[in-house]
Amino acid sequence: MRLDPTKIFEDYTNNFLDKSSAIEQLSSIIENTDNISERIESMDVLEKIADQNDNAFNLFENLLISDSSDKVRIAAAHALQEIFMDRAFKPMKWALIHEQSPSCLKVIYNTLIHIINKMVAKNDLATKTFLFEEIKQISNKNFMVDFQIACSIKSFDDFTIDELLEIMINYLTILFLEKTYWRLKYEVQECRITELDFIFKGLTSLPEAIKHLTNLKKLVFRYNQILELPDWIGSLKALEVLNLNVNNLKQLPPTIGSLSQLNYLSLWKNELDTIPRSIGSLGSLEYLNLRINNLKFLPDSVGSLTKLRELNLHDNKLEELPQSIGSLTLLEKLNLSWNNLERIPESIGNMDSLQILDLERNELQLLPQSIGALQSLKILNLSDNKLENLPDTIGSLHSLNYLNISRNRLLEVPGSLLSLKSLKELYVGDNKFNEISDVLEILENKGIEIYY
Repeated sequence: MRLDPTKIFEDYTNNFLDKSSAIEQLSSIIENTDNISERIESMDVLEKIADQNDNAFNLFENLLISDSSDKVRIAAAHALQEIFMDRAFKPMKWALIHEQSPSCLKVIYNTLIHIINKMVAKNDLATKTFLFEEIKQISNKNFMVDFQIACSIKSFDDFTIDELLEIMINYLTILFLEKTYWRLKYEVQECRITELDFIFKGLTSLPEAIKHLTNLKKLVFRYNQILELPDWIGSLKALEVLNLNVNNLKQLPPTIGSLSQLNYLSLWKNELDTIPRSIGSLGSLEYLNLRINNLKFLPDSVGSLTKLRELNLHDNKLEELPQSIGSLTLLEKLNLSWNNLERIPESIGNMDSLQILDLERNELQLLPQSIGALQSLKILNLSDNKLENLPDTIGSLHSLNYLNISRNRLLEVPGSLLSLKSLKELYVGDNKFNEISDVLEILENKGIEIYY
């Protein structure tokens, strides 16, 4: 007579079949049939009635470790988590170390994280001892050496259960990520993952496991196909460097503003058309690269990035800048080239530290008088615009040594350029000068290189 899992469960619930016999019959189906669906169904029934049965545990453990079907191994992992959590850690860890299937690895990893978080909730000595002994068995050299150093400094009693949990989660996470992504680059400090580099991994999303690495300082996803960032990116409070160059991001989540320690954010060559207002909350940010995107505007909150030293917005679609940009008084490099800007706000004159200003290839017809207040400015590129004249205040740029005003509509060279005491190079080609200017002759006689 053919065994049927549905009939077995029905007979068991109606007391026509005792538990031991039901488990034996279900085990027989799981071990002997080639029908995967029937095996999974039998495992589901077994999970409902096993209730800490040793034979059921042994079966699920063997299935997890050695069955040839990914679906069966995944089902076994679920069963061990649901009904044998107190005994599931060791076989799960063994499986994580030896498993090859990405789908199985993901389930096993998530199950392990769930198990140890449940264990730690007990907050007892037995759990602390268990975690301590498990960490001592870690074979990863980075973790092994760091933990040995930690143990030489303090005793078992000095470790907190939360600290041991953090170490174990970091170890399990990097074990999972290393097995899932070939040649993953990472750094470990004091048994915590501090750097991850996923360059050229073909990813369309961030691995969710990263959210458990709360000590992460540097995260790199250059040259992938990331479509969006998850909201949990904002939970990586220790993050200092985030590099997502050359991906397919169209927007950023508001939670990115929670990265209070972030000082380097690079997002060049994506598809961003907006920036969330929350970016203004990145109070530690010093470097922001948004070149080669689709931005038309910047939020006013960008003016709150008061520690910013470099801002690159080359090759976007910017039509205007917020007045608040003048609040970036520590900014040293500002690249606004290849945009659609028709004017620059007067507030730009407040950028006391600005050394490089690139405005090449925009739609500028005039410059604000305040530009003359940029006393730290050394390089000014105004090429390929629609300027018909320059403000007289440009002569006040006493630190300027490079000025490019080529490919504009200038009718004459302003005499104010004679006041540029530090000028070394001047580019003036492709304008509408009526005649060779005496100003240029005087500048050449001073030893300044003039490029026509």
